[in-house]
This record gives sequence, C-alpha cells and structure tokens, in this order.
Amino acid sequence: MTRTTPPRPLDVTAVFPELAMMARSVTRLHPRSGSPTVEDSSVGGPLLWPQDEPWPTCTRSHELYEVVELEAVRASHHISVARWSRPEDEPPTPEERAVFDRSGPKKIDSPYTDPVPLLPVAQLYARDVPGLPCPDGADLLQILWCPFMDHDDDIPAVRVRWRCADQVTAVLSPPPEPAVIELEDYWPAPCVLHPEQVTEYPAVNQLPAAVGARVRAWQEDTGHRYNEFAVAPGWKVGGWGVVPSDERDSADPPRCGCGAVAEPLFTVGLAEWNGHNAGGWRPVEDADADDRRCYPPAGSQTTVDLGDEELQIYRCPESYEHPPVIARVYSTL
Repeated sequence: MTRTTPPRPLDVTAVFPELAMMARSVTRLHPRSGSPTVEDSSVGGPLLWPQDEPWPTCTRSHELYEVVELEAVRASHHISVARWSRPEDEPPTPEERAVFDRSGPKKIDSPYTDPVPLLPVAQLYARDVPGLPCPDGADLLQILWCPFMDHDDDIPAVRVRWRCADQVTAVLSPPPEPAVIELEDYWPAPCVLHPEQVTEYPAVNQLPAAVGARVRAWQEDTGHRYNEFAVAPGWKVGGWGVVPSDERDSADPPRCGCGAVAEPLFTVGLAEWNGHNAGGWRPVEDADADDRRCYPPAGSQTTVDLGDEELQIYRCPESYEHPPVIARVYSTL
C-alpha cells in the first residue's frame, strides 16, 4: 500500500514568501511492519551483504552493566504483534510470559568490552527512494549501528555503506548478531517501506535570523506551530535534516572533518505523527489508525525509540569516502 501525505493545512510560503527559495525535497520512508528480504528496501530487514566481506563491528568502549538479550527482544516483539489479533482480556500463556520475562534488562558483572556486531538499521535501493544520493555506479545504501548507544562521547557508532547490488553474487547468511543489546528500543523491527517525496522547509532555528524572528512572533500571535506545516516528521531521506530544539536561536550546519558543510542524508525520526501534528502529517491511508489498538503503534512501527531525540546522518558533499557526520538532537516535533 502506498502512503500519501495530505496537503499542508497551511501554506507557509503564503505567510513567509522567503521560504519558497528554501524548499527542499525530502523522502518520507513510512516504515510499516513486514517481512522484507535482501532484495527489498527496508528498516531492520536483512542486508544484501557480500559473503566475502567482513561484517562491521564496534570496538569502542561500552561502559555498561545492564543489557537485554536480542533473541528475547525479537521473540517478545513477535508475540506482542500476534497478541493484538486476540481478545484484549486474554492473558499471556505461560510460554509467552516466560519470553516477556527474558526480554527485560539483565545485570552483568563487568563492562561489556567485546567487539559488537552492528545491527542493520536500513537498506535503501535507489530504484525505490527518489533522490537517494549514491556514488557513481552504486545503487544501494546500507546503514548499520552499534546496539550500545552509550559511548564515551555519546555519539552512536554508525556505519554507512554504498554498493552496487548487481555485484553481490553470494549473500552473507546469516550475518553475525550481537547476543545482547543496550535497550530493546535500539533494535529496529523489520519493516517494509513506502517512500513518498514531499516538500519541507528549514526548522525555525535553521532559518536566517530575521525570518526566524518573524516566524517566532507569528507562532506567538497565532498559536500555530510552524513545524507542523514545514518539517516532515519520522524516518526520512534528504530534506533539511534534524529539527533542533527552539531553545537555540540558530542551528549551525554540521561539518565534515575536511571542513565542508555536511548534507542531510538520513533521519531516524520520532513518530510520523503525534498529538500536535496528527492531522497534518498522518498519511491519508492511516486516517483511521488507532495506536491504542495496534502494536507497534501505526506511526512508529520500527519500535526504535531514542527518547525525545532524533538521529541524523549527514554525508560530505566533497567525497562519499569521508565518514558520515552523526548527530543526536533533541526534537520539538
């Protein structure tokens, strides 16, 4: 099924004509629970990874004393999904209860110091995602992350890999997996994608100072929230990237180590809609979705939860060989 964002309830360019020159295309990915294969674009699905290419690991320090078992998290997710098709008052079976109990945090005696196999986060084929940036000859973007987010510098370990799908003749199966992860919220549940390209504008503190001041005054006078009309929420590719908190007057663009201003590549966002922007960004096809009767919630089916933060992956416009720039930013969406 396709996903269609309804027209904006308000055209911000009619209020602020300067924004017309700042419009950018962004691809909303609309992840929904499914069973993707290596041939599909996905979140949390299997990757088309060559059999003879080492699977990436994180060797950074992980000062953790509490973990959860990945196998138990996965099993608990499948049970929870299945339970929503059963009567609401039907209690869990003893077998289900045992899985739920296993999926909770477990204390460990010493910090986890072994190399950690990265978890697949997303796989995007250029044929599916309009505007996906790729090096010459490549048509596939793969993103992985360390399931232990608690690093010394508080920046997640993320690996970005572009490749040519036709050159993968033998697929690594099964790939290595970590036995334990930091939190169950860091495991992306398998989702198929329904990419849709829409238009977005800069967040308030990404605007030129004079325009930003007018937008803030307009918000106070009208009670409107500018981001509801200008910034696409959820998992997306391109656009203006992460929406930083309005507490700062301005948001300087991140830079690559080479000094170049980095470009937004991929956003691990919050829910696709919430109490503030339910009417504006909720796809037409999900108009009747009731998150109270759905697990995972209809607009958050990846199960990934970074709290009130979004994770932004930026790329260097000068070279695809340069490492990505990673940011975790508090979001006001």
